[in-house]
Amino acid sequence: MAHGGKRQGSGRPTGSRNKATAELKLSLTEIAQVHCPDAVEALLEVATRGTSESARVSAANSILDRGFGKPTQRSDVNLNSESLPTLIELVAKT
Repeated sequence: MAHGGKRQGSGRPTGSRNKATAELKLSLTEIAQVHCPDAVEALLEVATRGTSESARVSAANSILDRGFGKPTQRSDVNLNSESLPTLIELVAKT
């Protein structure tokens, strides 16, 4: 009898969910939510009393992102005949 390799009927059935992964993700979310006030307090401490300017800016951005959400990126595109690309054709001399 051969050892190793794929065997008929082994493993999780196709289409079934990995229960262990789903439970782990849920528990990590719960843990993060429990520690959220401490994390925000630490960010606030760095933002107000940090010695590194980049750390203060990063902490302030993190607080704003969590409080108000990340800003959406908006772009306006106006196409008119003047802004359309010009075709440039290169011809080699023979």
